[in-house]
Amino acid sequence: MNFIIDGFLLHKKKLYNYVMFSKRKIGIALSGGAARGISHIGVLQVLDELGIEISAVSGTSMGAIVGAVYSLGYDLKEIEDYIKHTDWRNFLLFSVIALSRSGILNNHKVEDVFKKFFKDKTFADCKKQFCCVAADIINNEKVVLKSGNITDAVRASISVPGIFSPVYTDSGLLVDGGLMEPLPTEAISELDCNFIIASSISFENDDSISLKKGSPAAKKSANDIKKMSIQSIIDKSMNLVQAELTKSYLKKADIVIEPKIGDFGFFDFTRGADIIEAGRKAAIKKIPEIKKKLKIK
Repeated sequence: MNFIIDGFLLHKKKLYNYVMFSKRKIGIALSGGAARGISHIGVLQVLDELGIEISAVSGTSMGAIVGAVYSLGYDLKEIEDYIKHTDWRNFLLFSVIALSRSGILNNHKVEDVFKKFFKDKTFADCKKQFCCVAADIINNEKVVLKSGNITDAVRASISVPGIFSPVYTDSGLLVDGGLMEPLPTEAISELDCNFIIASSISFENDDSISLKKGSPAAKKSANDIKKMSIQSIIDKSMNLVQAELTKSYLKKADIVIEPKIGDFGFFDFTRGADIIEAGRKAAIKKIPEIKKKLKIK
């Protein structure tokens, strides 16, 4: 039996695929990870090049910044150029001293980024559905932000406790959403999508190898451990927490893309071009799976 749909003659066996995939609404969830989250830009670039139409975006922490800019309709090349040409050493230098008791970094330079991309825009200005995640430490609950001012929402989602000042609300105190949902595959279910792609940073080094106890390499590694900097210790501690928290949220995604960013630090913004390339490489490796599951050529 054949059917005519939108002017096309379809066999009965093809009708099911037509109905299913014509209604498919693809969402992408972008994890946190500070500078490492810049890798999401590379992932989004590859998806765009494949012609995949993203209808919904969720983000946590750095994923909230990338997701907001992308959802507002900015060209990914413009975002990449901004990252490549920004003097991040100067940016970080003038972000170090905070007058607030609630964070060691002030928000002045971050506000400059928000003013450039977000201005006074709201969620209603987004070209794609968008939400971001924050944690309310007064009411002990996750908050999915999807209405109101974009700057206020993203500022809350990136407010790493002790580093950035929290965002005060009428009844709560919002901090980095990564504390509760580092990969927002659950949050995106509040938007209109029925197929989820996750971009979740992997803390594995791109050229990582296993070390056997007692081997020369392992002994050298033990010596290196004793020389670890405070930043390295903070990096590895946060990596461990996020990796464990992310596991359950990975299961909610139909496709998982994992940029390997183990070679990059929490504040490694100066290596933005390399981090974006790590995202591209991870997405390119997933192209066969993406094409198979989305039935594209």
